[in-house]
Amino acid sequence: MHLLQTSFHQDSNVGLHGFANDKFCLLAVHTQHEYAAKVEKVLNVPVHLLNICGTSLIGAFVAGNNKCILLPHIIFDSELHKLDQLCIPYHILKTDYTALGNNMIANDHACLISPDLAPCQGEIKEALQIEHIKVMGIDDVSVIGSLLALNSKGCLLSAFATEEDAQFVEKFFGVPVTRGTVNLGSPYIHSGVLVNSHGLVIGGRTGGPEAVAIDEALGFLN
Repeated sequence: MHLLQTSFHQDSNVGLHGFANDKFCLLAVHTQHEYAAKVEKVLNVPVHLLNICGTSLIGAFVAGNNKCILLPHIIFDSELHKLDQLCIPYHILKTDYTALGNNMIANDHACLISPDLAPCQGEIKEALQIEHIKVMGIDDVSVIGSLLALNSKGCLLSAFATEEDAQFVEKFFGVPVTRGTVNLGSPYIHSGVLVNSHGLVIGGRTGGPEAVAIDEALGFLN
């Protein structure tokens, strides 16, 4: 099983309540055991329970790739201690734009960031150990991280994006790009998707055709 369609405490915005890469998944402390077990099975990585900045909105605050995660400076010391115990590499980014998960999207080679994070380009590039970084917005939406879901197999890009945007993102990240929606028409892809190279968690309100399109876009259906 590589696909789980569900909600987090009756919220279909599952992407806002977790962060996943090909090594681990972070979910909030008050995550139900049954939910965490299902996510762990689908993503095929260990699930660690902790809050970020005192909230369950891990996906909004955390960004990164398989090499390092980026955290806002408002993270609690107790949360950093937990990450240290788990031996998870992290870098704290000192910026007023603390919703890092909404403001950037990265893989192990490249990263797109919002204009608000432009002053941090060099720091982000070094922390994530990537080759390329670029400032980008789509259709007047500057929070670029909210508009994509990405793994090593493919990318689901917001329906807001133009064909020109899609072509650029495809070349930039080096994976096929498909435009679409989640949770019955939402163009804010990141909020409804939690994905790595092994599996996919999507919001409970996602329609059947949407789910198939997402599954295919992220490389799980031939």
